[in-house]
Amino acid sequence: MIVRKNISIDQCYIDKLKPFLDKNNGNLSAAIRDSIETASQVIEGKKGEKGSKDLNQALKNAESRNKLVEEEEFLLIHHTMLEWLIDRTSGLLIEESIIYELINPYSIKRIPDFINHVNGLNNRLGWKIKVDAECTGSLEPESVILTLSNGNPCFRGVVAHSLSLFLAKKMKLDVQGLFCKSNVTKVYLKRCEFLDYEKTPKGLEEHFGPMESTFKEIQRKPEFWKNIVKIYREQNYERLSMNKKTFEAFVSGNLPSVEDMAREFELFTGKPPEAFTLAEHIMIFKALYLTDNIGTEIEVSTEKDSEYVRLIHDYSDSKVCERIISYYSNIFKYIGHPFTVTSSPHMIVFELGKNLNTSRISESRLTDWESKPSFAP
Repeated sequence: MIVRKNISIDQCYIDKLKPFLDKNNGNLSAAIRDSIETASQVIEGKKGEKGSKDLNQALKNAESRNKLVEEEEFLLIHHTMLEWLIDRTSGLLIEESIIYELINPYSIKRIPDFINHVNGLNNRLGWKIKVDAECTGSLEPESVILTLSNGNPCFRGVVAHSLSLFLAKKMKLDVQGLFCKSNVTKVYLKRCEFLDYEKTPKGLEEHFGPMESTFKEIQRKPEFWKNIVKIYREQNYERLSMNKKTFEAFVSGNLPSVEDMAREFELFTGKPPEAFTLAEHIMIFKALYLTDNIGTEIEVSTEKDSEYVRLIHDYSDSKVCERIISYYSNIFKYIGHPFTVTSSPHMIVFELGKNLNTSRISESRLTDWESKPSFAP
């Protein structure tokens, strides 16, 4: 927030501001801003012999910023507007070329040099963010922990994103974890050989660009996605979204075989069914069920030996319910775990754990059960 007030300043203070006025071509507001910033550097603990050195450095940083603005390489922007821009682009990856405008990839080869350069850049920009690094080796580290402290949390996120992208592309380090609090941000990186340099590392995209692929797809077909969103919103999501082959199978009654389901699963996940644990299978199934939107709700349990999936729907036609049971039974068959199926008018329950006892799954909510056979692939 900008506060404008009429103030009175004696001539003696104007005289003291002269160096700042000369530097800012007589602009009193700019001179006062520079003097306040310089004073704040001193007040924040810059004392003794080091105080004079830090004061000179603060002056140099302020002069450097002013020069960059005058040369139109940097622009002044209100921090509230910058926060808004950052918030609205959250989940999108920063382009490499932008990072290389700030950090020269040909001059930075070691982690200590990287950290010194970044901290110097933060000082010149006035972001007041301190960056530290813990690593195993400085030239080709196997792991790095970046710690960003102080400054605005929103700006820290952008800096963490930028540094992680640089380290991923230039030192082959992918993001393994991200920890954010009000006063500190930590990024955990680990060495990872990329098969395709042009592609974004999986961990980096997961933590800093989860909306990147979605946004690119929207940009590729904007009218299609605008219409999709409008229709789903207007109809309160009372629509189905399924593969054409699945739709054909439901209409014709010729449901896909277990083998067909396994092939479709492998295409979707990129791995064969046996590569996943039962708990992972259940979570993948949940994602597919919610995407298809065939039912209204799903509840799952991945607790060891007590795994189950509860599908809730609003169909009243028994033939529709039978086909849904058959279809999802074929999906569970290729997983390779025994299971039982039980159903009520608006609920289907698959039990996959060793303790196949339906009475333990909210029996009070299930009435007029129709027992279905157990399946053991």
